[in-house]
Amino acid sequence: MNWGNVVNAVAFANYTERPGMITMAQIGNGQWMATFEVGFPVDGTEQAPYASHYKIADSPLEFDAAPAVRLQATDGSISSAGPYVVWTPAGGPNGTIVVSDSTYDNLFLNTQNGDPGAWVNTTSGHGVGYTRSLRVMPGDGGKTVLLTNGGMYNSSPTEVSTGDFVVPGPYGMDIKGFASCGDESGGYGQEGWHGGHRGGKGGSWW
Repeated sequence: MNWGNVVNAVAFANYTERPGMITMAQIGNGQWMATFEVGFPVDGTEQAPYASHYKIADSPLEFDAAPAVRLQATDGSISSAGPYVVWTPAGGPNGTIVVSDSTYDNLFLNTQNGDPGAWVNTTSGHGVGYTRSLRVMPGDGGKTVLLTNGGMYNSSPTEVSTGDFVVPGPYGMDIKGFASCGDESGGYGQEGWHGGHRGGKGGSWW
């Protein structure tokens, strides 16, 4: 294996803003989304502790040039700390972006390819946990997202739980390879990160 040059995805000049906990997923229009938390802006405009932000770019190598957008739902709620993102083809023509965080038991959903004004805060049916893992499950048109919760740090005893969330709306379109989910990319197809967009719908990104 040969490693390439270091590429910044999110970097701020002031240390207090401290971006972290980044995850990424390819979304319905073929672009990529990165979600991350932001510490404390120097202008004092934070409205949630470690508010979740996201960037959208044509390639995971181009996040640095993309603007950071605060993840705020239509009800005014702001995702906060340790976000985790996946995309599923279920929920509509663009599929659904699903984001969890470390502050709320709810999930933030977006069926408009990450449009800042289209985030919906919805009940997950599962407890809050520190950076819960999300995984789109095989089959069922991508309707089922598995949540794995390791509890909160410094808690005793530590309780690990897992359960599913059913994505609202229609079943996903027929994407080659999606039903098998035979890779480690969170449910995007058999061929993984290097095999094309969502299991064969395009060329690789490097």
